[in-house]
Amino acid sequence: MGLKICSLASGSRGNCIYIASDTTTLLIDAGISCKRIKEGLKALNTDPMSLNLLITHSHSDHIGHLKMVAKTFSPIIYTHYLTYSEVSSRLPGYLKLKEFDGDFYVGDITVSPFRVSHDVPCVGYSVICGGKKISVVTDVGRLTVDNMRHLDGSDVVLIESNHDENMLLANPRYAMPLKRRILSDSGHLSNKACAAAAVECVKNGAKQIMLGHLSQENNTPELAYQTTLSEISGAGLSAGLNVALQDKMSEIIEVC
Repeated sequence: MGLKICSLASGSRGNCIYIASDTTTLLIDAGISCKRIKEGLKALNTDPMSLNLLITHSHSDHIGHLKMVAKTFSPIIYTHYLTYSEVSSRLPGYLKLKEFDGDFYVGDITVSPFRVSHDVPCVGYSVICGGKKISVVTDVGRLTVDNMRHLDGSDVVLIESNHDENMLLANPRYAMPLKRRILSDSGHLSNKACAAAAVECVKNGAKQIMLGHLSQENNTPELAYQTTLSEISGAGLSAGLNVALQDKMSEIIEVC
């Protein structure tokens, strides 16, 4: 038994993460079209009618295609109780919507959600099966001690590496209030903060780090990758490292 993860899309224009055991399929968020989800699941040899959908929060790049995904695939949808009202308002009469406040089971998978600091109620997820653990945490301004505790023991961590602070501050298309929001404790994680957290994850067992939710305006995949690689190498550690992109699927990472 084990788990595998693949990013179908990750970034400011839409997010959808695939995690599966031998018998259970999860998607985290529905921020991309049904067409792209179908194409991704076909490439992964997965039945699109066997989905369970976990919601992180209510921003459009995470639930913008929720209504059509529900209509097309009819998944069981799980959402935190603080986000339930927003999600249910988009799905009037939908009978397969469940709210949670704590750990729960989906098939043979234990799902352990944890609150993260963002400007709307938001959660990260740890997914556990057969003694293996994958964690996903994006849309977080600051990773707390409790957040890091939830990431401990993860074999794979998908973590936000949203922006380079210098690129963001120099961007003339972003007004200062928006820059302050992104940089705040309820905004998004910078490359530097991501790299520091990645080091701790590797120290605590992570064999693979996937960088996600990159800003197209204030970051590049190369810069995000090099920032985290330098920190991991500088700490005398090693781990697999890759970047989840907006417009293409990532590689499939398996832990068995």
